[in-house]
Amino acid sequence: MSSYGSNATPCSSSGRYATVADAAAQQSTEAVMEMLAQGYRVDGQDSLGNTALHWIAFFRLDTLISPVLEKRARPDIVNYSGESPVHFAAMSSHVAGLDAMTRANRALLSLHDKDGYTPFIVAAKQDNSPVMEWMYLQGVSTEEQDDDGRTALHWACYNGNKKTVQWLLSRSASIVHRDRDGMTAIHWAAMKGHELIADMLMEVGAVKLLDVPDRNGITPIEFAMRKKNRYLVASFHKSQVLNYLLGRPYVFRNSFANLFMCFIAFNIMVFAFIVAPGIAARNPEAVMHWSVLMGLSLLLWVQCCFSDPGCLRPPTIHPQHHLLGNDPEKTFDVEQPIESQMAHCDSVLQQLTLTCNGKDSEVIKLELQQNMYNYQRQVLREARKQLERRCGMGDPRSPAKGELQPLIAPGYKEHIAPQQAQLDRATETLHERERSAGENLGRARVEQLLAEGCGEYLSLVEKGEFKHVCIVCRARRAMRSHHCKEIGRCVDKMDHHCPWIDNCVGLGNQRSFYMFVLVLFTTILYFYYTVFLYVFDTVFPEISHGSFSELLQAMTSGSLAPELQPLVVLITAVFDLVWVYFVGLLVLRHTAYMLVNVTTYEVLMRPPHMQRRFPKARGKFFFFQGFGLMSALANCARYWMLDGSADVAMFFGRPQESFVAAEQVAKHKWEGGPDAVNLPEEP
Repeated sequence: MSSYGSNATPCSSSGRYATVADAAAQQSTEAVMEMLAQGYRVDGQDSLGNTALHWIAFFRLDTLISPVLEKRARPDIVNYSGESPVHFAAMSSHVAGLDAMTRANRALLSLHDKDGYTPFIVAAKQDNSPVMEWMYLQGVSTEEQDDDGRTALHWACYNGNKKTVQWLLSRSASIVHRDRDGMTAIHWAAMKGHELIADMLMEVGAVKLLDVPDRNGITPIEFAMRKKNRYLVASFHKSQVLNYLLGRPYVFRNSFANLFMCFIAFNIMVFAFIVAPGIAARNPEAVMHWSVLMGLSLLLWVQCCFSDPGCLRPPTIHPQHHLLGNDPEKTFDVEQPIESQMAHCDSVLQQLTLTCNGKDSEVIKLELQQNMYNYQRQVLREARKQLERRCGMGDPRSPAKGELQPLIAPGYKEHIAPQQAQLDRATETLHERERSAGENLGRARVEQLLAEGCGEYLSLVEKGEFKHVCIVCRARRAMRSHHCKEIGRCVDKMDHHCPWIDNCVGLGNQRSFYMFVLVLFTTILYFYYTVFLYVFDTVFPEISHGSFSELLQAMTSGSLAPELQPLVVLITAVFDLVWVYFVGLLVLRHTAYMLVNVTTYEVLMRPPHMQRRFPKARGKFFFFQGFGLMSALANCARYWMLDGSADVAMFFGRPQESFVAAEQVAKHKWEGGPDAVNLPEEP
């Protein structure tokens, strides 16, 4: 690496800094400007090899970016760890710096440090998905690999970065790719015990990789067993069985929906086989009423489960069946790990070329072509390492690196020189192809989003205003919307994610959900009425006829005789008290929120528009401030008519002061107007 030293002239501005980099490291803007004016080298390096541009990018010194670049500061100079200023900008989420440094050459976004980490991989390790989205739109490949063949998805799974994993899957990052050790993303998730990430991976197809061994013959299931993670082992086996039976690795995404179904099934069985036969003769209408209520509850539950809660955009996370193939294990050869995966990538590309057309498929083809270049880089790197070993340069103790270097045979270097030159030419050609492919891919991705009507989203991401957008859904956030990590989508007027229905509750299904909890509560209460009838119609008469002793005998003997039926009904009634309490609270809570036009998420998280509406938010029931009968009736009417036209005035007082959907706010508010309101970042 060339040396970029400082001037010998001391700094007249106090003499504290030997180089411009030292001044920038201390965030001394005045000293940097003065030293540049005095003719100090803008690319002077400090003791760690960092230039001023490194520290300006790291500390986000926006006022110095333009002056330093005007002095022709080089963003491709690396420090002693091989990190460029672009790496530092990615570490500090400095989008303005990334844009300024790479505007003339976006290929700088793919520079590799000594370990092969690119700025994109660095951002993935830090769970910085917003910056990754910005780089993605500039044409950066999601499949960039470090020197060990690990991609951003590998590192995100290793570190447990759930947000980044979800974003990468929304951009179709490959779950099939293997590193030099033959490990996929699901291997790393299993080894580190990240259960939620493993679920996300299995949902897009990684369930087919659970029996695929790595280079050492270890499967993800065996990794989980070695870590004694019994929950993950059970989850893997359950997913395999369900995927075989149903074609997907789950019935519901969480266990609470399964628990609810067990509760319903148990109550139906108790009522059908015990309660109903005991009261049908004298109270047939009670049997019919409870049956109708239970049937209506189930219908509403199914509607809530499968209805659209009000998602702002279509789903962006899709299964990767086209990458998995019929036998994922055959896509990797231990003896030729890079070449075998490159051949698989080429076969997928050829198949896609024959079967798909349109803008989406064009982007996929360009991404696969770019991925081929990633594998070719690994091939060239391996060839260079083999050449260095032949030269004796691969081992630090080699004579070529020490004072015994004269012992190398004369002319040996001249024999290696043509091969070295050939590798250099191949590397340069590959870099040019990667640069061209990146530019084409970046344009294709932007054109695809423009065709989908996401122009405003693009402009906000380009400016680095990530608080106003959801990068997973590629949507501009509405005032009352929120991104649900469970379903991976943004929901308008999201109330909460309900595990009992395995779905979000939002503008699209708020009415059906309210009716569901109300009817379910009525059904449970009516069950107690039928139990009351059962006691008077069946239990008391039997006791009066002297069967009480038989009941005690059945209880002590543990027999499942008919005498135990009243006990089963009693246990069920006691158990249902938990559901009476829980569902009753749900009804009360959602009724209260309906009356004042707020949601569960808004009450718990208190985003800025809630703070604006309720500036004195004290106590558990702060949202009842300003409550009135007429306003409550109006809110109820808007709730059932899905009318959000009054939300702006209600939360902000004036429409022009709000942050809402595109149809409700002027465009200049996005550019920092005096009344602009910022939304909180996604938790």
